[in-house]
Amino acid sequence: MRVSCTAPYVVLENATFRGPSGLVFANSNLRLCPGERWAIAGSTDSGTGLLLAALAGEVILVEGRLRHPFLEGDPRFVDSVFGVLPPGSIATASTNQHRQLLLAREFHQLRWHGSFTTGTARVREYLERGEVEQRNPFAVTGSEGARRFERARQREIDRFELTPLLDRPLVALSNGELHCLLLARALMLDPGLLLVDEPFAGLDAHNREALLEILDDLHADGTGVVLATAQPDLPEGISHMIEVQEHQIVYAGPRREKRAPGARRGTAVFAHDGLVAAAPLVEFRDVTVRQGAIILLDHVSFTISPGEHWALVGPNGSGKSTLLSLILADNPQAFANHIRVAGRQLGPGCGIWEIKALLGWVSPELDTHYPPDANALDAVLSGFASSLGVYTEPTHEQRAAAVEWLDRLGLAAESDRPFAALSTCDRRLVLLARAVVHGPSLLILDEPCLGLDQSGRERLLAAIEAAALALHASMIFVTHEPSEIPTTVTKLLVLESGRLRHAGPRADWQG
Repeated sequence: MRVSCTAPYVVLENATFRGPSGLVFANSNLRLCPGERWAIAGSTDSGTGLLLAALAGEVILVEGRLRHPFLEGDPRFVDSVFGVLPPGSIATASTNQHRQLLLAREFHQLRWHGSFTTGTARVREYLERGEVEQRNPFAVTGSEGARRFERARQREIDRFELTPLLDRPLVALSNGELHCLLLARALMLDPGLLLVDEPFAGLDAHNREALLEILDDLHADGTGVVLATAQPDLPEGISHMIEVQEHQIVYAGPRREKRAPGARRGTAVFAHDGLVAAAPLVEFRDVTVRQGAIILLDHVSFTISPGEHWALVGPNGSGKSTLLSLILADNPQAFANHIRVAGRQLGPGCGIWEIKALLGWVSPELDTHYPPDANALDAVLSGFASSLGVYTEPTHEQRAAAVEWLDRLGLAAESDRPFAALSTCDRRLVLLARAVVHGPSLLILDEPCLGLDQSGRERLLAAIEAAALALHASMIFVTHEPSEIPTTVTKLLVLESGRLRHAGPRADWQG
């Protein structure tokens, strides 16, 4: 449904909301009107996503008013604040929804264990009308509504190229694939107002360009769009912006350029106290991985030598996460392929934990699944056992090493704080300390900067580069942002549709 009137999409009148830790956005006044394209900008933990949820009526309103005037003439309208919203009204795609889908994996390696995914929800089921519209299963619905939904469903499946994913378990999707799924699901509602948190997180260049075109089409079609982002560079079409600092609106009006301050890369100084593993460090020989009839990796061969720093790149769904899961010994198909880490191959005489002892790992999934009540020091200590929590008494030497790494990363004062209470950047730094505390031979960094603002990215990347050099460790760095690739990276692995397009010097890749 499209609304042709000029009524505002959202109006805040002296509104104050209650967030998870107290009152937020106190005494806010705001009008988002047709013809305007808004972005909510701020640092990673400033509250951009929370304000987006508040505009949708998903945060408790303590004082003042929140209205959605564009809906008030709709005879199907029940209540735009904590009510039942009909299709054609408001739809959201948020990082919280993404997080909930990740948490549906009862353990973070679940996506690779086919026997455990039997009976779990598939993408096709997640995109059924009852799921998308969150309908009462006993509600009486007309045939016209069903036809409308099916048209919208097929349109978004085509736009986001989801057909190959329809029969895959939700738990088996990559970050980028999950993000496309949430965007498509929101747009199946044909909303008059679309609210998107971190719209480009985890998307490759192709999907980013496609999403920009979709947003342009929505604007031309009369749909309101509000984006929330911690990134400094806003899409060109944005005409108005809301700046948020410490859960308060500090500016709302026509777009103005504002870049977050960034830390200088490569300024940290670390002691060189690591050990070098035997060569070759990683060896893949003709590796093929299938999930049912789908080939995830197709005859992939490459080697990584000690001390080399590699970037792993490729489109969403190209096989990057599958490749990492094999090195991390999380994927059972590692047993069926020639994969060696520091001369060791999974099988008789070499178990999973022997491989993991050589590795350090950071990823958004690890951030999501790490026990929220564990304090920062225990999170670092868990790196010695590659566990999510500390289950044996650490030695004096282990505790000293964990304390030292927290101090090196500027987190000594945070050692007793619960993991969930840390800022997003500090959580990633704690996970970096966890990854390096046991002196690994290889660091695997899977989109470590996802969701961080510019300042946070610069801080984390400087720490990553310095930590890898301190350990003399090899590195595999995964990203969709070329600007994030550490300056120490000289080699490139390029995957496309499960096939290896390039494995060699970064300067030689012409793609």
